[in-house]
Amino acid sequence: MIPTRYKSKLSHLMSYPVGAGKLSQVLVDVPQINDLSVAFFDSCQHPSKLENPCRILSIGYFYRRVNLTTENNRIEQGQYGVKWEITVYPVPRACVSDVRSQLDEEGLKVIRQWLHQYQNATGKDGNCWLHLLYDSEVGKLSYSKKDKLLG
Repeated sequence: MIPTRYKSKLSHLMSYPVGAGKLSQVLVDVPQINDLSVAFFDSCQHPSKLENPCRILSIGYFYRRVNLTTENNRIEQGQYGVKWEITVYPVPRACVSDVRSQLDEEGLKVIRQWLHQYQNATGKDGNCWLHLLYDSEVGKLSYSKKDKLLG
């Protein structure tokens, strides 16, 4: 099971579109499975305050090397070292069913493909991210990728 780092409590108007159990089941055989963690973050507590398209999930890798000028408290806070993180964001309850079905149909496959694409990233400086977005006006998922890996 992918460990949960954090989970925010939500208002009755919002819901998380996917859980740690489902993510663990779908990602069980990706190379990074033992390095992944998940957080459920309450970016918004009311549907009217969401941007459109809204972010529903982000998965990313980042690595910052410790050097001679690194402050000890930053190391203790976990700001350095290799990290593979998933962050799940809430969606309005009215569209959670549609978002879940689109995640099941394509979104989770895109995440798996992205993880396989970046399986050799561990140990490289920098970061890379995949963001899953949901456009409530057209009812469709979209994706945004960022790659700032060095080397």
